[in-house]
Amino acid sequence: MSKARSKTKLCIVAILTIIGLLLTFVSFVVPTTNTTFNSFIGAINFGYDIGGGRLSVYEVSEESLSDSNFELKLDETVRKFKDSFSGYGFDVTRQGDTVRIEVSHYDDSEMTALLSSGGSSYDLQTIIAGENGISFNSSSSEFDAEGSVTEEYIKSCSVGTSLVSDGKDVWPVTIEFSEDGQELFKELTQSIVDNSGSLYMYINGTVYNSSGFSLTQSQSSLTLYATSQASAKALQIQVNALAKPFELSTIVDDIVTSGLNTGTGVFFGNVKAMLSLSLLTLFVACVIYLILKYRMLGVLATVAMLIFIVIYAFLLQSIPLVLIDINGLMGVLFTFSILFFNIIGIFERIKKEYSLGKKITNSVNTAFRKSVLPTLERYIFLLLFCAVLYIVGSTALMAFSTALFVGLFVNYFVLFVALKGMSSSYLVINSTKKTYYNLKREEVKNEI
Repeated sequence: MSKARSKTKLCIVAILTIIGLLLTFVSFVVPTTNTTFNSFIGAINFGYDIGGGRLSVYEVSEESLSDSNFELKLDETVRKFKDSFSGYGFDVTRQGDTVRIEVSHYDDSEMTALLSSGGSSYDLQTIIAGENGISFNSSSSEFDAEGSVTEEYIKSCSVGTSLVSDGKDVWPVTIEFSEDGQELFKELTQSIVDNSGSLYMYINGTVYNSSGFSLTQSQSSLTLYATSQASAKALQIQVNALAKPFELSTIVDDIVTSGLNTGTGVFFGNVKAMLSLSLLTLFVACVIYLILKYRMLGVLATVAMLIFIVIYAFLLQSIPLVLIDINGLMGVLFTFSILFFNIIGIFERIKKEYSLGKKITNSVNTAFRKSVLPTLERYIFLLLFCAVLYIVGSTALMAFSTALFVGLFVNYFVLFVALKGMSSSYLVINSTKKTYYNLKREEVKNEI
């Protein structure tokens, strides 16, 4: 390999690394579109509250995955959840085909109390994973899904302004339907009007009003009346939680011991900002140490660690169920520490091989070759360790093990593909000046 070719390779790696870092840390509007690209870091799902809380993750049924409008429906479900729950501190995000809801202990208790005031005996997470959802029928004694209007057609639900009736406040809650739902609801209510019957609303298989709603004309929406603003809001939240286009089943519902809060302070009081600064300080300290002790090898190691950050951040934001709360962050730090100490281990082996009388090129190649198998053995053990933690551990251990599991693969790639490749390319440019690598030994007559 010529020096010119090696320089070209290193320049390409540097340019790709810079582009990767921009994608990792910078959000921007895509040119000629209205689409905003969220940085890899910005798209990572961080824990909600430093004081801990509750994490629930729901998956869509396999039958719903084949729906031609699946993507639009799932995005609409997430949007509706955000609109309904965000005022209570709930953080709702979509991860692949799953919906994740995080909430602090305090806000979860507040929401449970609110739903109880509305007559619900369930908490929000249980309601979301309800088996029956909301439907409307003309019968109160025997629920028959055939011919009923289900939650799939419900478009929105809102609390109206306060009305006065007999000196008491009345809070109307209006349930609207999509275009298709309006037609179905009109047909259903017209049938009820023709038969002088009543309309019954079912919430999770239980009739909402035992006497039903007497109708004198067909309708395209339904207005319910609550006796307090709190009960009206509770009903609205319940309807929005149940009025989803497909069934959601719970795959995770556990207490999160701690996470990253969303404090508004610039630094103090904002744990996320403080942790970010701490991590940056740690990274800079590692870089300074490597460069001072190993010189050009330290520079190459710095680029390798930047490549690690880019790939790792990309995977963390793209893999479902990854949660970077305090426990997940410990997994990230542990992964980075493993990478850092493995780099030092390889560099120290290079120094040892050189002290035995080998040339710089042979010392580097031998050090990497002798490190492949021992490192692989350690990583396989750690991967099995992560799998066990994920299967039998709590939510906190799951967050830790997932972050570590993903990081180990990136770790190994960076060590034996990125760092080794850059080292080989640089050796073509300079393989004789030992001071560039901070290598020392007694003079040897015949290098090997």
